[in-house]
Amino acid sequence: MSQLYRATASEGLIQHPLDSMTLIFQKSSGITHMVADPIPAILEVMAEEALTADDIAQRLSLSYDLEDSTHVADIVMARLAELHLLGLVEQV
Repeated sequence: MSQLYRATASEGLIQHPLDSMTLIFQKSSGITHMVADPIPAILEVMAEEALTADDIAQRLSLSYDLEDSTHVADIVMARLAELHLLGLVEQV
């Protein structure tokens, strides 16, 4: 069974795009994170639902021209692990 992840509630984050980067201020910790693509897209498709890396990859493929969904799911899984360490997503 694949691990489910849920993004931090959107009201707990303030996002500000800056050229190719996005600043994400996390109200609960007072920390501002500087992230690059595909992090903002991953957080956007997650909304506040609990999803697997495969679910997220499928949703991303609806909005972006992605070639190999298996490879995309691996990339998403790596980014989810990073986001989990930053406290921007949680395992459920």
